[in-house]
Amino acid sequence: MGTKQLIVSLLLLSTGLLAGTFAWADDSQELKNVQSQIASQKQDVQQQKKQLQQLQQQLAKDEKAISAMARELNQTQHKLQENQASLAQLDKQHQQLNRQAEQQQALLAEQLRAAYQNGRHDYLKLLLNGQDSTEIDRLLHYYAHLNQARADALHQLARTRELLADNRRQAEQSRNQLNQLLARQQSERDKLEVQQSKRSGTARQLNAMLSKSNQRLTSLQQAAGNLERQIKLAQEKAAREQAAREKAERERIARENAARERAAQSGGSGRTPVVAKLSGNFAGLAKGTLPWPLKGPLIHRFGAARTSQLSWKGLLISAPVGKEVSAIANGQVVYADWLSGFGMVMVIDHGKGYMSLYGHNQSLLRNPGDKVKAGQPIALSGESGGQDKSGLYFEIRYRGAAVDPLPWLKS
Repeated sequence: MGTKQLIVSLLLLSTGLLAGTFAWADDSQELKNVQSQIASQKQDVQQQKKQLQQLQQQLAKDEKAISAMARELNQTQHKLQENQASLAQLDKQHQQLNRQAEQQQALLAEQLRAAYQNGRHDYLKLLLNGQDSTEIDRLLHYYAHLNQARADALHQLARTRELLADNRRQAEQSRNQLNQLLARQQSERDKLEVQQSKRSGTARQLNAMLSKSNQRLTSLQQAAGNLERQIKLAQEKAAREQAAREKAERERIARENAARERAAQSGGSGRTPVVAKLSGNFAGLAKGTLPWPLKGPLIHRFGAARTSQLSWKGLLISAPVGKEVSAIANGQVVYADWLSGFGMVMVIDHGKGYMSLYGHNQSLLRNPGDKVKAGQPIALSGESGGQDKSGLYFEIRYRGAAVDPLPWLKS
């Protein structure tokens, strides 16, 4: 190979190496750019998750504050109703006492007129005139009876006036309490409106963030998972309490039977042994007999599609904010707190594996451990949990699994 050929070959080789080097450098830079974009997106996702978490926490704080205020306002309203009923009763009693006093005054006036007319007969004159002693005794008895009747009438009138004075004092006190309750009610309403406005702003931010980050499905799935966990915990707690009650009942019955057996052996009269009857609160309640927790149009039914991947496990009933929600059967509250996606939630254990759930409430009126009866108010309907429409979310669960509530409720 000549010198020129060698030089050309070296130039060609160096050109190829340089091109490869430049190409590798371009690929490396592109890789760095992609990695930077991935890191930036991860940072954005983390930031979005942090913002969502902060909004959820703020929503929980706002809605718990609303629940406490609404509960206090509800109690004030009930006291106000009781006070108004008491005042109405006092006013009615006042009218009756006034009529009674008028009748007693009329009777007393009649007695005084009779006493005046008969009082013109002088007792001594009757004796000196040789009036018959039997007639004198009769007249004396009549005067004594008239005087006693007059004294009784005066006493009754004085007692009626005392009752009227006491009635006026009670009515005045009741009116003062009524005015205080009205002022308190207005103050509580004002505070509640401020807190509700704040909560609405938080809910709008949260829903906007969920839509922007395409996290709504994930949020619903997480909320459903949280609810299932709480139901399971409540179910386990109810099972433990039921087992403890059954054990205590068996031990009590065993003690009673042992005492009867000892009494029979010592010559006492033997009695039939006691048999345990451990029935749940749902025992004997047939389908189609349970009262509705509240009345209102159905927005969603059990089993209807909620998203492409989720379906409704209960009923969503439309109702204005603040409407009383009632227990569908006797039972015990096993959960009463705020839960993501469902707001202020109450779960009642009815025994025999049955539970009922009430969600999206504005306020909870009962606490965990409280015993409740069918038809008793337990909550106030609302839009908690980030809802934009007020109502009640209602479920019936059997052994932890959601069942269609409609066949159970009165048609």
